[in-house]
Amino acid sequence: MNKILLFALLLLWTTTVDAATLIKTVAMVNNDVVTSYQLEKRLATAMAAETSQRRLSQEEHSALRLKVLNGMIEDLLVEQRIQEIGLSVSDQELNSAIEDVQRQNKLTGEQLKTALLAQGMSFADYRQDLRKEILRYKLIAREVRSKVEVTNAEIRDYFKAHEAEYMTLPALRLGRISYPLANDADAKLKERLIQQAQIARQLLLGGKPFDEVLSSLGGDAEGGDMGTMVEEELNPHFQQMVDGLQVGQVSEPMENLGSIHIFQVLERTPAKAELSEDISSAIEEILAAQNSEKRFAEWKKGLRKDAIVDIRI
Repeated sequence: MNKILLFALLLLWTTTVDAATLIKTVAMVNNDVVTSYQLEKRLATAMAAETSQRRLSQEEHSALRLKVLNGMIEDLLVEQRIQEIGLSVSDQELNSAIEDVQRQNKLTGEQLKTALLAQGMSFADYRQDLRKEILRYKLIAREVRSKVEVTNAEIRDYFKAHEAEYMTLPALRLGRISYPLANDADAKLKERLIQQAQIARQLLLGGKPFDEVLSSLGGDAEGGDMGTMVEEELNPHFQQMVDGLQVGQVSEPMENLGSIHIFQVLERTPAKAELSEDISSAIEEILAAQNSEKRFAEWKKGLRKDAIVDIRI
């Protein structure tokens, strides 16, 4: 036999034996196997995610390896349960979920693929991971979520603990009186309109109702009740004009956007947190999700208790 061919055959045989030796069974989960290759691959991902980036001691490495293996066993048990009860995700469901991701992140299909590749993930792998995640949600909904209850007391307690997150922004209601300026308005005309605005301002400060003052000004002025708005949403110049004014107070005349303006603060609504129906529903969803995750963790422990698990490391 040709020596080169013989050497190649020996090398191929040795490589096959080495591969068989290296890939071992590290756990049996009912009738499924977790291999050393799968474990080391998942362990490498877990170690890469370590924020400390420090070198682990042998004991820490062993502990992390066992933790990762236990996580893989739980995942496998979940997959077995999903198969047992016949849960599935159609291509239509998966495509709709991906479209939602694109819509929420304002990405086209190509942009999403590019973003995934930048993170070292192929689109096919992403679809597979997303399918698993949807299956997990379906399993939680079937086995756990339907049994989770959120009480009104829990909602109130959560609201109280997170009150700052539900604070509305301070708002105010303004009355506006404006004197439009022509493009060729000279300094003399501006001065006359500012004087008229000052007269209107004094009437308002004297307690005369805003609507009466506005209607008495004739054709030179325009304006009205601007309604309630968040102060931060106002034009920055207008914000400056009303900053610090209390209800009933009136700003000094100021020229902006082609007019002379004055504003009267008709109402002020301070920042407040109120447990509305919408907020209550949103909190209920948050608590239901949190409680479901806790119940799911307990449910997985029960799943393992009933399974045949043989760890071989």
